[in-house]
Amino acid sequence: METLTICVPFFALPGLSKKCDPLVGNQNLILRDILGLNPLRKGDYENGPYLEGFNLDNKMDYVFYFKEVEKILEKKEYDKIYILFRAIFKPYEQDTQHLTIGYYLVNNTQGYEIAPGVYSIEGVEGHFVDYKDAFDITDTIVGYNLQDSIMKSNSENHPEYKDMIADWFEHIRTKENKLNEYIQRSKFLRAKRTEESFRKELESCL
Repeated sequence: METLTICVPFFALPGLSKKCDPLVGNQNLILRDILGLNPLRKGDYENGPYLEGFNLDNKMDYVFYFKEVEKILEKKEYDKIYILFRAIFKPYEQDTQHLTIGYYLVNNTQGYEIAPGVYSIEGVEGHFVDYKDAFDITDTIVGYNLQDSIMKSNSENHPEYKDMIADWFEHIRTKENKLNEYIQRSKFLRAKRTEESFRKELESCL
């Protein structure tokens, strides 16, 4: 059985002014849009990697809206499946970037539906890098008009994806793994986002 890598987009928490660092933590770690600040975000759920677990249970969940991903998981045709995450990220006062920042190895199993049209799958291994080690693939994503699409390493219509994805994956794999720091920052922001005082301070940074 072959190994499959699926490269998937998610909307990241945008970069804020440096004066917000004491409030929101290390902004070199590119998280999903936990605070709901990305104007491009779609849907009620935060699409992307929940490194702290969707239910804050220390599992590595991936929450997604792509029915195509669910169909791939249902088939159970692959020895290993990697989910390679690319962030739709807007640095502070700069243009939007598309960056590969990490991956999950997931069990070759069916995901489960957590809400109508929203699915989750658990990762069993993860590797995430900070901003300086991320791979900027903006030109490729925009050039192929893939902003909202997934890419598969075994795509029959686009065999060129295989080499692209392999290069992006290898780049991430060889960089320092910041997984534990990602988990801690995710937990921190989830705990703070409901505090009224935090929201008021956050507004002053926007």
